Amino acid sequence: MAQAGVSIPRSRPSIGVLWLPVVAALTIFSGHLLYGAALRQASLYFILIYAVLLTTCLVVANTRSDALRLKGLGAPTLLFSITIGVALWSMTPFIPGGPHPIWAYSGISPGAATLDRSATLMEIIRLLGLACIFLVGAVAGASDQRARGAVNAILVAGVAYALYVFFHHLSVAPGQRLGGSLQAANATGTLFAGLFLMALGQGVSQLRAAGARDRLNPAVALPLSAALVFSVCLLMTASRGAFLGTGVALVVFAALEFFGGKIKLSRAALIGLGSILALGGLLYVAGDMMLDRFLESGATDEARRQMAEIHWRAFQDAPLMGYGLGSFDTVNRTLLDSQNFSNLWVIRAVHNVYITWLEQAGILGATPMFLLIGLLIFVTARNALQRTRLTHTLFALLAVDVLYLVHGFTDFTLEIYSMAAMWAYMLGLQFSLSFGSRSR
Repeated sequence: MAQAGVSIPRSRPSIGVLWLPVVAALTIFSGHLLYGAALRQASLYFILIYAVLLTTCLVVANTRSDALRLKGLGAPTLLFSITIGVALWSMTPFIPGGPHPIWAYSGISPGAATLDRSATLMEIIRLLGLACIFLVGAVAGASDQRARGAVNAILVAGVAYALYVFFHHLSVAPGQRLGGSLQAANATGTLFAGLFLMALGQGVSQLRAAGARDRLNPAVALPLSAALVFSVCLLMTASRGAFLGTGVALVVFAALEFFGGKIKLSRAALIGLGSILALGGLLYVAGDMMLDRFLESGATDEARRQMAEIHWRAFQDAPLMGYGLGSFDTVNRTLLDSQNFSNLWVIRAVHNVYITWLEQAGILGATPMFLLIGLLIFVTARNALQRTRLTHTLFALLAVDVLYLVHGFTDFTLEIYSMAAMWAYMLGLQFSLSFGSRSR
């Protein structure tokens, strides 16, 4: 008999159950392969795909029934609508304090709060695309089998992606940091750290289901092997933020396992400590670049501190409405001077997602977005602690949330569209799953 908190499939999932997880995973990793869908044209293609995928969910019978029974979306929809509404409002002249003076200097009327209406409109469209993939994830989480398939599909696609970027990197740039197709080692570190946590959650789930006599079976070995692959790739990125964020996320994962009553305190501590020690061992054996970056971080940290300080002051000059979504490049150019030119002239984002949102959306636009993410995570955690199935999977996904939130203080991972889409998909998946999906 299965232990509490463990869900064991009684039959093989059908094609009708698996099509959505497989297509969603392939779509997300296609975005990663296409340089994170960072270019506007590429992101528009993926937005269209997300919208078509959501529409398909509403057309196909088995997913349509799940979509129509989704719970708890009222408050998140309201908060998201407020964010979009404020962004649209920033494109008009009817705002607190009046339009930004740059419009008058340019002789263009009417003005607006945003410095770039076209960029703000593009960001609104990108946010709507994220809403589509979030809802796709929510539909995937409305069935236990489909949710399990969604996690497994992400892990399989993640292993394939990891092996590709690993061997490609060794052939073209050995000895350098692993940036992968995202072309940003820190963002790639976040990607592999998140995949590591998901694989660990699946491994713990299978260990609990296997029993003492059958812990070397493929169901246990495969997710743990995947975790090893992801951890090696994480170390090759030499991302300090991703590595430290993983450590914090592991502590949260162990705490959730304990407070969820799935394991005793001693075992929860053992899981957390063992995972951290394993990462520490890998760091010692194969993490030369990571260790070097920890030891030689002075100049980089000072540059990031200066960037954050300058853009924080810019936010304080326009705290309510900000300078408009998508306006970072324009704002950054207005801040250049002889003292900060060497640190600011080449950057495309502040290495802090919270300052970025406050600067661009202002308090009125950023607050509902922050509350939205906080609400999704809070409701997921509350419901997950009361569930009896797929709890290890939910705890791992919550640990991934912690990783994104922690690393967001020091990097711009969520500015890469495919990474934002992947997190939106996982937020939808865990939020829906936490409400108690049907078993099939």
